[in-house]
Amino acid sequence: MRFRKKAGGFCAPGSATMKNKKGIGMRRMIFAAAFLLLLLPAAALAAGQLIMTGKFTGGGKEFDFAQYTETGTKEKVAVIGIEIENKRTSVAFSPNEWNSFAALWQKAQGVKSASWEPVGSFQETGTAEQALLTVAAGPGVQFTITGQKGPFVFVLQPGDYARFDGAVNQMTAWAAQ
Repeated sequence: MRFRKKAGGFCAPGSATMKNKKGIGMRRMIFAAAFLLLLLPAAALAAGQLIMTGKFTGGGKEFDFAQYTETGTKEKVAVIGIEIENKRTSVAFSPNEWNSFAALWQKAQGVKSASWEPVGSFQETGTAEQALLTVAAGPGVQFTITGQKGPFVFVLQPGDYARFDGAVNQMTAWAAQ
């Protein structure tokens, strides 16, 4: 670990300047993970490991869960993505942010309605795109990721709730490790 010279003295590990550097690294890693998911399956993941942990399809669309771990570190990122007609978009979550997705999912499961009711949203941080995930529930659960490529919408059918819940729980346990 390097010490940087700053006005008034050196920057020591644990100082605000060093913590800021770690935050920048995490933001870069989140961006890299989201970018790699966009490039799948063509990406060669030399900088880390991306593991697809869940895949849901419907209406010619796909919703994916992935876990990205930086090689040689304990840093990791949870990623969800939607693919429509061979175009992909994604939202990356730091381990501390993943519970936001899990909470949206839990809330969505409780909505019983014949029409779409808003559940909530999550604004991605630490990436260049800063995509917005919005969730609505009613005849299913609707996930919309809006970013530079426009909106990508995936509707999860009630018959897939149990398997989707398992994928969310698996990611929650992984993020907590």
